Amino acid sequence: MAKPFSELEAQIPELVKANSKIVVRSSRMNRQLEQYVLGLITEILGEVSQGRFIEMLYTITKELTINGIKANQKRVFFEDEGLNITDETDYQKGIKEYAKRFSEKMADEYGKRCLARGVYVQIKFHFCPDGLLVEVTNNTPVIKNEEVRMREKMKKSMGYNDIAEFYMDNMDNTEGAGLGIALIMILLKNEGVDPNLFRIITHSDRTVARVEIPFNDNYVSIRSAELLEI
Repeated sequence: MAKPFSELEAQIPELVKANSKIVVRSSRMNRQLEQYVLGLITEILGEVSQGRFIEMLYTITKELTINGIKANQKRVFFEDEGLNITDETDYQKGIKEYAKRFSEKMADEYGKRCLARGVYVQIKFHFCPDGLLVEVTNNTPVIKNEEVRMREKMKKSMGYNDIAEFYMDNMDNTEGAGLGIALIMILLKNEGVDPNLFRIITHSDRTVARVEIPFNDNYVSIRSAELLEI
C-alpha cells in the first residue's frame, strides 16, 4: 500500500542523507507530487550547499515531468480512441480531438488509466558534492515527427537568452512542449550552465530527458564521458 504524501515528506531529510540516488514515479501530476519534488530538491541542494539552484531545478524538473505525463496520457488517449499515433492522418485527427477535450478532469482520469496500464514517469536525482543529475523518463517512445520538432526547438533555443523574446519570435508555431524546452535551455544559460547538458534521448520503448548541473570543475558529465568513449 502506498504511503501518504505527508509521511513521505517527513522522511525526505533522512532519505537524502542516506542516498545519493533517489527515484520517484507517478502517472499524473498534482499538487502533492509538486510539493514532494520541491521538498526533495530543496533538501538535496541544501545537503550539497547549492541552494541557489533550487528555483531553477524545480522549474526544470516540473516542466519535464509535465511534458512526460502529457505524452503518456496522449498515447493512452489515442489507444482508447482507436487511433494509430504513428499514422499522420490519425495523428492530426487525434491531436485536434485531444486538444478540444483536454481539461483538468480529463488529465486526472487519464492519469488513473496510465497507472492501471503501467504507464508512468520516473524522476531520478543523482547527486554528489561536484554536481547533480536529474533524469525524467516516460516509458513510452516519442513518435518521429514530434521528435523532429523537439530537436528543432532545442537548436533554435540556443540563440535566445530571454523566454519572452523566444515566445514573441515563435508565437505562431510554438506549442507548450516547445516553449518548455526553450524555457529549460534559457534558464540553464542564465545560471551559467552549459545548455548542452540538457539532453533528450529517445529509445524504442522510452524517452529520457536529462539535465546535469556541475557545481565545480571536478564534475565529469555523462555527456563528456560518452564522448570520451567514442
